[in-house]
Amino acid sequence: MFQNNLKIALRTLRKSKIYTGINLLGLTVGIAAMLLIYRMVNYEYGFNKNFPNYEKIVRVVQIEKTSEEGEVDGYCTPLPAMDVMEETVSQFEAMARINETWSMLTLPSLDGGAPQKKFGPDEGETALFTESSFFKIFQLDWLAGKPDEALNEPGAVVLTKRMAEKFFDNWEMAPGQTLMLENIVPVTVRGVVADLPLNCDFNFPYLLSYETVKSNQDLFFFGGGWGSCSTNNQVYALLKDPSLWDAANAALAKVGEVEYKDDQLGQSRIHKLQALSDLHFDDRYGHSGSHIISRNRLQVLSGIGILILILACFNFINLATAQASLRAKEVGVRKTLGSGRGSLVGQFMSETGVLVGIALILGANLASILSPLLKNISDVPDEVPFFTDPMVWGFLLLTGVLVTLLAGLYPSLTLAGFQPVKALKSKVTDRTFGGASLRKSLVVLQFVIAQGLIIGALITILQLDFIQNKELGFAKDLVYTFSFSADSMTVARQEALRSELLQIPNVQTVSFSSDQPLSGNTWSSNFRYGSRPEDERFEISMKMCDHHYQETYGLEMIAGEWYPPSDTMAKTVVNETLLRKLGINDPQEAIGENLRLGRRRVLQIVGVVKDFHTHSLREAHDPLMMTSRKNFYWETGVKIRPADLAATTASIQKAYDKVLPEQIFSGRFLDERIAEHYQDEVRLSDTCKGFGLLAILISCLGLFGLAAHAAQQRVKEIGIRKVLGATTAGIVSLLSKDFLKLVLLGLLVATPLAYFFMQDWLADFAYRIDMEWWVFAVTGVMAILVAFLTVGFQSIKAAWADPVESLRSE
Repeated sequence: MFQNNLKIALRTLRKSKIYTGINLLGLTVGIAAMLLIYRMVNYEYGFNKNFPNYEKIVRVVQIEKTSEEGEVDGYCTPLPAMDVMEETVSQFEAMARINETWSMLTLPSLDGGAPQKKFGPDEGETALFTESSFFKIFQLDWLAGKPDEALNEPGAVVLTKRMAEKFFDNWEMAPGQTLMLENIVPVTVRGVVADLPLNCDFNFPYLLSYETVKSNQDLFFFGGGWGSCSTNNQVYALLKDPSLWDAANAALAKVGEVEYKDDQLGQSRIHKLQALSDLHFDDRYGHSGSHIISRNRLQVLSGIGILILILACFNFINLATAQASLRAKEVGVRKTLGSGRGSLVGQFMSETGVLVGIALILGANLASILSPLLKNISDVPDEVPFFTDPMVWGFLLLTGVLVTLLAGLYPSLTLAGFQPVKALKSKVTDRTFGGASLRKSLVVLQFVIAQGLIIGALITILQLDFIQNKELGFAKDLVYTFSFSADSMTVARQEALRSELLQIPNVQTVSFSSDQPLSGNTWSSNFRYGSRPEDERFEISMKMCDHHYQETYGLEMIAGEWYPPSDTMAKTVVNETLLRKLGINDPQEAIGENLRLGRRRVLQIVGVVKDFHTHSLREAHDPLMMTSRKNFYWETGVKIRPADLAATTASIQKAYDKVLPEQIFSGRFLDERIAEHYQDEVRLSDTCKGFGLLAILISCLGLFGLAAHAAQQRVKEIGIRKVLGATTAGIVSLLSKDFLKLVLLGLLVATPLAYFFMQDWLADFAYRIDMEWWVFAVTGVMAILVAFLTVGFQSIKAAWADPVESLRSE
């Protein structure tokens, strides 16, 4: 029976080449798209599952409450709070303090000169100071060393296999070797662990003992009391049992109940747990490791993949029901000869299964070919296995079964349900089984999906264009940036580095600072303005920068002047937002007034700068002050002329290597760094564009098939109309208008849906575009034009046919 069904299925598919080709192309594209999206989503959902205790691992985060800003989420933990947690939270089986660092390790030279090798964390990596209890929480694969002893003493380091091979070529040679941390602190290799998988947020190149940072607090800016909170300082823990979640949260809520309370500012802080399973997806807190991706985006991606595949299935259903009346006699003959409904359903499902099977093979190969393009819209590395992953084969099999059922079941049941007498008398029409209404509904739904994706793509493109062209308040072009250490030896050589850089012909200015204008990195502090008796009810953000900062980045002064050269915090420049929040309308009023930071340091305001963006355009301006503090400079901005950029940047690196030979140079232009803030938006735009075009393609394939069927069904009608004087334009209009009405209806449904979803997306930006009516109009015109060209081809072909042949044919 199966062999017979297979033969008939292949014969039927060969007979209807056009419809087979349309269905095969649509299903192939849909399956390929679904596979690529599955690859992305499966990679992201696999993050951190390499740890055996995945379900019990937690991070301590916090909610900070202020009367001015309400609740603000964060993930730093003050150092004294860590001690209290270790003593009082009995639900923890193990707890580990960590301090994030991007410090450099060097292999010292035997003759005391420049180091033999120097490496730091690569882009996206973060090294950690931590305790041996870290290894009870995160179970790693140890190649050398003992996890319960490796990080107990100052000056201990554990390397990953990759980092050990960078330093010593063979990781087995690493244990016992001495490296230099920041070229100052000697550290001994106490262990080597296997490299972690790519989809893991803990992509550290090495781990340093927590005692090392405690012994070198000034070098690593380590320390602070209950009121000091750096995101570098965090706590991870292992729950004794996942059921103790609420009890642990209750215990954490009691930590710092008295110490965090500040009635004057209306401020308090509460600690709570964040599950490791949320670490990669919860953008309220962030993570210094890999890129955070929201679950909403993954759900959107999954939805797009499913919709693309459903569009292809709709095409199959539409074309199958359109041809149902042509196969009515076949069904009548088979039923007359004794075929039951079950055997007929099996026959028609066999046809669907054969087609889907071929599409699976072609779609899998197409996905494999297109897989390298995923790096444009995701973080999936090329080296992640594809077809060697058994999960992919399981997904392919499941997809094949579901697509076969979705695409083939309704047409099969419909065809097998024809009454043989009516079928043989050619009395089966679309109205017999509601085929026309179903096809119209599916066409509308197809274009709702396709046009919704296109509208989303247009709006993301416009928002990105707005972001890229918006005046940021500073000069981002032709500023070359790089970092250096902030140790005392480097601080002493800052001016020597500046002097070397200024000797390069195309270098205009050089500025040292804690960070560039739009970096997202700022300190904050409570403060008091002028002679006011109390601290303000909001915090002030701070940037440390030298006297060339304003000139290098083109900041605009609106009152006073920039502060003169200084090694310490004495004078400050503030921004407009600070004055507005203080209720000061005239910037000149602030000149000469004092700012008291915390409870001690007093600075004099000497200038007011026009607001510039310190964060991405998702966030509004912060109240900001800038002041000089030489030992907090670790970023450099070099303003250069546009001539011969390659030679200039090469000369900058040469100057850096001359003055700081023991450090690692990594330079980038400022506009490239700023672009990274909008990586998610670029990817969303590219996703909507790519899959929107696929949706249009698949929808138009269906229209093409339906138009061909309609033209075939109305051959004699068209011939008669031509004999009676109908023009080509009239016939094209006759055959096209019904389809174009469906496309227009799809636009009317897609418009409010797209508006709602994109309005919600734009709400994440403090600075955003307004959605204009023309975006929806352009989408509609594009869809109608493409649909008309698709349908028009078949309509013109039918209109140009010889009416004599049309009337003669049976």
